[in-house]
Amino acid sequence: MDTENKTVTIHNLDVQFDVQGEGDEANFAKLFSKYASRWTQEQREAEARQKRSNCERALGDRQHQET
Repeated sequence: MDTENKTVTIHNLDVQFDVQGEGDEANFAKLFSKYASRWTQEQREAEARQKRSNCERALGDRQHQET
């Protein structure tokens, strides 16, 4: 059994749905947009943290080489 984690990147997402009444459709669109935006922001923040971590690690490696 392969337990290796795989990463999937979604570049384009098309969501189609049928709901009854305008209120439900507008509510779904609002919630979808809200959580998609939150996910995107969290991804950007995680990438920024990873870059900072990589830079700090690289600086630490250089300090050990100089001594």
